[in-house]
Amino acid sequence: MNKNLTSMVNLSNLNNIFQVIGVIGLIASLIFVGIELQQNQKIALAKTQQERNNSIRDQITNYTIAGLDWQSLAIDSNDDYEYSLKEIAKRNAYHSAWFLYENDFFQYQQNLIPADVWHAKVNAFKKWYNKCEMRYLFEVRSKWMPVTFRELIESFPDECKKS
Repeated sequence: MNKNLTSMVNLSNLNNIFQVIGVIGLIASLIFVGIELQQNQKIALAKTQQERNNSIRDQITNYTIAGLDWQSLAIDSNDDYEYSLKEIAKRNAYHSAWFLYENDFFQYQQNLIPADVWHAKVNAFKKWYNKCEMRYLFEVRSKWMPVTFRELIESFPDECKKS
């Protein structure tokens, strides 16, 4: 009788251990699903941002092909400007690059860009920011940039203020 009681206690303990293991497995799988959902949301947001970015960059490309200055028409509402086709292409390329860089910044904030790639991009941002002949385009355009991105860019050494 004592043997039966001992074996029942051992089975009960074993049953409790299996239940605890099952609960831990269930919790772990729920955590995994939660992480996956969060990652999928980040990817969906990044894809939406990329699509918006591609749309505006396509628009700028179409302006360039048509020989139209994007900033003059889309931002300044000025159709009375005089730029050469070369100047228009240069100005439009500058704006297009800033849209690309904004998107890169967003992707990095979502942890979708590795740190080494990000550091290379920051170097490109610094170079682009210090294209002094184009700085006024940045100043106009930066009003519509995310504040944290604009603050990052404006934290760079300003080579345009050198005498």
